[in-house]
Amino acid sequence: MELSKKYNVPALEKAIALIETLSARSEPIGVSDLCKLVDLPKTSVFFILNTLEQHKYITKTADGKYKLGNAFINIGLSVLHKLDIREAARPFMEKLLQETGFCVHLAVLDDGQAMYVEKVDNNSFVKFSTYVGQRQALHASGVGKALAAHLPAVQLNKVVQEKGLPARTENTITKWSDFKEALEAIRSQGYAVEDEEGETGIRCIGAAILDHHREVKAAISITALRADLPVHDIPVIGEKVKQTALEISAQIGFDRMDEADHQ
Repeated sequence: MELSKKYNVPALEKAIALIETLSARSEPIGVSDLCKLVDLPKTSVFFILNTLEQHKYITKTADGKYKLGNAFINIGLSVLHKLDIREAARPFMEKLLQETGFCVHLAVLDDGQAMYVEKVDNNSFVKFSTYVGQRQALHASGVGKALAAHLPAVQLNKVVQEKGLPARTENTITKWSDFKEALEAIRSQGYAVEDEEGETGIRCIGAAILDHHREVKAAISITALRADLPVHDIPVIGEKVKQTALEISAQIGFDRMDEADHQ
């Protein structure tokens, strides 16, 4: 039975508003400031915070401010552990790291963006500040472009209408016609190249991971400094990323005989 929005629970919506506000803050916040941000009465906010604190969903600091509690970490990890794609991909990500020396990311589509759900890095001097849970725009990231290339047209059109194609650097694709052309090239060669389109000085190569329905499940990518990944090495590394994506796809039911459909 599908419930209409008219059956929303006001108290629950208020609690969600508080949780999302706390989540967006990098520092603990006091009750008065929190009330202003969520536009709720102080009494309501106090009772909700008290209940959440009892269940360890929020923590009260020594100076009386609030932040999210460890219960959310446990829930987040539980959700991540139920993503079978992480378990299937991890060995192949480590292998790709060993073969290329580049940081490897695994991402899934979430709310019209590519969200990292796994990361494998080496012990080199160069470290990227990416993290599990971080989101990337579809048109300005290796994993994003790989995901976008295999989305149904209706779904992709909706994402672009909602998110747009904002410029991140001077190299970012910002025209719909150019983006569609780039996605055709990605499907043809089997991997996506993000050449300083999301961040100056950074190059990424991504490829889609397909399931047994031949639908895009996730995407994998390597991230490198421009100086460490010259243009003439992109085809070689691109093939490695593509093959890794195919190997992971096979682990979750994709038929390697349908490899042509992966491109």
